[in-house]
Amino acid sequence: MKRSISPDPYTWKKEYELNDKLYDEQARKFLEIINQMRKIIAGGVKDRDISDIFFQLTYYHEQYMIREEINMKKLNYDDFENHRESHKKFIDHILAFREGYEKGDEDVYDEMYFYLEKWFDDHMMVADRSAVNYIAGTRI
Repeated sequence: MKRSISPDPYTWKKEYELNDKLYDEQARKFLEIINQMRKIIAGGVKDRDISDIFFQLTYYHEQYMIREEINMKKLNYDDFENHRESHKKFIDHILAFREGYEKGDEDVYDEMYFYLEKWFDDHMMVADRSAVNYIAGTRI
């Protein structure tokens, strides 16, 4: 049975805030990417070209994940290696989605959407929150 995608876009909520400029900025941007995927899947755009989504996810990796890892390493974050490994797995998934997209695999749209949604919920709202709390504690 195919999962359904809610027609309602994500909107920023107070509960998403991590009270760290870098993390909150990246979370907001990531929600924009998820919402763009939702619009493409729902047919709200003329073609189903998601090339720009891949570009944005590359930018997300370069501008946020790498900066995040640098900060974590500098502050001796105790879960740094696991966190960095999760970033590598994220990139591997995105590359696999891009390969499927380039081969014309129609399942890529939904699979990628649900993966991004899960990443936001599990990584950004849990793992990143834990990192922010650790980092905030080192700055006291």
